[in-house]
Amino acid sequence: MADDRKLRLAKAEGRIRLLPGVVRVRILPLADGDEIHVMVEGCYDQEDVKRLKKDIETVYLLEAGEPIDYRRISIAQVRKEEMGDDSGSNRRPVLRRIAIEYGKGGAVTGHVDLEFGGQCYSGTAHGRAIEESLCNIAKRAALESIEMFLGQRFSLQADCEIANGIVISEVTLIDSASGQRQMYLGAAYKGDDLATAVARSILQALNRQFELLMD
Repeated sequence: MADDRKLRLAKAEGRIRLLPGVVRVRILPLADGDEIHVMVEGCYDQEDVKRLKKDIETVYLLEAGEPIDYRRISIAQVRKEEMGDDSGSNRRPVLRRIAIEYGKGGAVTGHVDLEFGGQCYSGTAHGRAIEESLCNIAKRAALESIEMFLGQRFSLQADCEIANGIVISEVTLIDSASGQRQMYLGAAYKGDDLATAVARSILQALNRQFELLMD
């Protein structure tokens, strides 16, 4: 029975992914009911969001065989210009350096530097090309630099994937005191530099949260 439901949810994700503008779908089966997290590319007004949520409700009902409350559907919008934007406000860090160094025996070291208020926050990750993807090494370096910036109050986890030339990052922010977890989505065009795209997508996921986190 559990396997059958997993299959139905996978079909629902696949159908939702075919809706116009959708670049990422994640259905989270939680104890109090499923949640659907969707990332779209473009600028959606309130009516567009309502229409998309209605389409998602319909697809979910058809594929999963049960209704879902529209309040359990979250829509994250990513504009094209935001996916390559490294500029920062006075309340969020700026991406200053992404570097990948290759050593002997397939050793790889990733460096990500953030700048905020005249200070530099550096993250470093070591790996071996034969054992770990460049995407994952860049991800670990980016997360470490952001954790350095945030201090001891939060820890981070992230999953990154590449779809249609876009790096999509699902970042989980964990409050160190309460253990509360919150998920955010970000994206960046891959281009010719995968490591930079990974770091940008992770930052893009958190950019709107930095001002709140630093209060």
